[in-house]
Amino acid sequence: MASEGPQVGSGGEVAVFVDFENIRYSTINSYGREPDPLSWRDKALRYGLMAVARAYADFDQHPPPVRMRLDVAGFEAQHYPAKRTTDQAGREKIESRSDLNFVIDIVNTALARPDIKTFLLFTGDKDFIRVVTTLRNRLGKRVVICGVPGSVSPDLVAAAGEEDPLQVTQSVDVDLAVIRAINAYVQQLHDGFVPTQSHMSRTLWRFLDRTLLPSEHIEAKVMEFLRKGILTKRQTINGQGQELVTTELNPAHPLVQDALPGYRRPLDLHEGLPREEEDDEDEVIAVGTVPAADAVAADDEYDDEYDDEYEDDEDDDEFVDEAELEEEFEEDNRGNVLAPGERRTVVAADAG
Repeated sequence: MASEGPQVGSGGEVAVFVDFENIRYSTINSYGREPDPLSWRDKALRYGLMAVARAYADFDQHPPPVRMRLDVAGFEAQHYPAKRTTDQAGREKIESRSDLNFVIDIVNTALARPDIKTFLLFTGDKDFIRVVTTLRNRLGKRVVICGVPGSVSPDLVAAAGEEDPLQVTQSVDVDLAVIRAINAYVQQLHDGFVPTQSHMSRTLWRFLDRTLLPSEHIEAKVMEFLRKGILTKRQTINGQGQELVTTELNPAHPLVQDALPGYRRPLDLHEGLPREEEDDEDEVIAVGTVPAADAVAADDEYDDEYDDEYEDDEDDDEFVDEAELEEEFEEDNRGNVLAPGERRTVVAADAG
C-alpha cells in the first residue's frame, strides 16, 4: 500500500530558502542528529506548492550524503565556497559567501515572481532582519521563520511577525540505547578510574550501534543529556590530588529508570562521607552535585589535554585494532585514577 504524501496547502505557491549551515549545525548541537530535509518539505507544502526551494552553503564543508538528501526532498543545493584569507598575524579567516547570495536570491525572487506571496526562511540568524523587513514591509510578502528552537533570534521572529519552528523528534529508543551505553562504559572502567565528560564523549562510540547515533554526534548527545538532567556533574578530587568533575547518570530521571530499572544514586567518592539524602524526590540536583554549566567550566581545564586528540581520532576510530584501542583507553584514563582506598562513583543497576 502506498504511503500517504504530505498535505498540500491551498495558499498558492511559496518560496523556501534554507540557510543550511545555520539549520544543520543548530540541529546537531540541539538534538545530536542530522536534519531531515523531508520534514522541511512537508512543512513547506502545508503552506502551498514549492515554486522555489533552495538551500545555501559551502557544501565542501558538509558530508556528501547531505546533497543527496536535499535532492530527494526537492531542494536545490546552492554551493558557494567560503572565501579564505590570512591576516598579518598568519591567522586564517573564513568569510561565508552563502549569506550574501541567500539575500540576493530572496529579493530577486520577490521581484521576479510577484505572484508568490509567502516566503519561508529556514534560519535563525538575526543578520537577515533587513531582508525580512523588506519582504514584509515594502513588498507586502508573508514571511515565516522556520528555525531550530533555542537557536532563533527573537528579533528575527519579531521582524517577520510569524514563526513555525522546526520540531525534531528524537526517538526515545535512541536515548534509552545511549543511557545503556553510558552505563556499560562506566561499568567497564578499570578500578580507580572515574568517568569525565570529555572521556565519555570520546569513548562512548565503542558501546553504541553507529546506525542509532553516528560517532560524530555523540558529544552533542552528551551535552543534550546534561541540559535535560539525564546526566549530572559531581566535583571530586582524584588520587593525584587534582580537582575534577565526574559525569554520572542521574537516577532520579525517569528515562534513566526506564533504561536501567532499579539504577541507584551513586555513592560519594570519598571514604567516610555519608550518602546523599534521598528524601526530597523533587530535588533535581543532589547535594554535592554542581549545576551542569558550572561543572563544564570547572572540568574544562582538566579535559583540555583530551580535546585535540578527540578531533583527530574521530575519523580513524573504525580502523584502530583492539590492541591499540586498549592502549589508547589506558592512556585516556590517565589522571582519572583514584587512590586505592577510595570508592568508585557509580553503583551498578540492580539485577532483575
